[in-house]
Amino acid sequence: MIIIDKKSIPVFAATGLVLACCGQPVNAAQYSIYGKAEVQIANTDKGTMRYAKEGTHIDAPFSRIGVKGEHGLTDSLKVIFKYEVQVKGFEHDDTSDPFTARNTYLGLAGDFGEIVIGRNDTRFKYSEGKVDNFNETQADVAQLLPGQDRLGDTITYSSKSFAGAQLSLTYAPQDDSSNNEAGFAATLIYGDRGLKNKNYYVAISHVDSLNNINASRLVAAWKQSDLQLGAIYQRSESVDGTKSGNGYVLSASYKLDKWQPKVQFASDDSTIRHSTKGTQWTAGVDYLFDKQTTAYLLYTDLDLQQQTDNSLALGLKYKF
Repeated sequence: MIIIDKKSIPVFAATGLVLACCGQPVNAAQYSIYGKAEVQIANTDKGTMRYAKEGTHIDAPFSRIGVKGEHGLTDSLKVIFKYEVQVKGFEHDDTSDPFTARNTYLGLAGDFGEIVIGRNDTRFKYSEGKVDNFNETQADVAQLLPGQDRLGDTITYSSKSFAGAQLSLTYAPQDDSSNNEAGFAATLIYGDRGLKNKNYYVAISHVDSLNNINASRLVAAWKQSDLQLGAIYQRSESVDGTKSGNGYVLSASYKLDKWQPKVQFASDDSTIRHSTKGTQWTAGVDYLFDKQTTAYLLYTDLDLQQQTDNSLALGLKYKF
């Protein structure tokens, strides 16, 4: 039996990178430019919730641009990369700092799967799949659930898919950790995360000491024709053990021609995100012009016991 502690992981990863680099270049680089442009007009009551300021504002929620690609090294090995930034230049008060970092990494892919180093969504965050019906809005599940983190100075490994199952890992060294402890996240996926090739998705994920939390979650999503259902159950605890509790997300959507009404409920009593337990109800409707362009209307209500907040938003989103 071989035992590997967390301090040994960077050594094994670095060794794998060096060994994998042997071989002669066989392909030219291939890359693509992609992004999302989004504008939103929102009226928010108190500005308590994340991603929404009090009053009526025009925002560009998580608009971004990036470049990703690969370069073949041998018949079975290639370099992969992604450089992505959030673009905030739409907004009047962000002209002095129009860009912020998003997923940015460099790594290798081959028969072993892929390993990348840099800034990336933790595999715990990644495990949510398509359950969040209001991702990257003021109704995002990150409003209540801890662990929805994108961290720099991390190593991410993703295996090949075997019989519909895939294992992925995130590791952060002690010296790059916010709580001065090495941390990791591990996720096991079965099915199709995007619900495109299969109509089901199940994930089990655990995070340990990343961004000051320990947590485990179970995720499930199912799609049948135009109906999609999703659920998350999560148990969370702060690293110092002073806060802990359970979180839940339930979501549903139904496509009617170009219209897609959707609803979502989220709850968390761990008090990690907020000082009290909270619940959030959200309802909205998308109008799908095509695969790239969506108009949407949403209303969300956040209840944090001592305080409440709500937001009504109208938006247009274009992906390229």
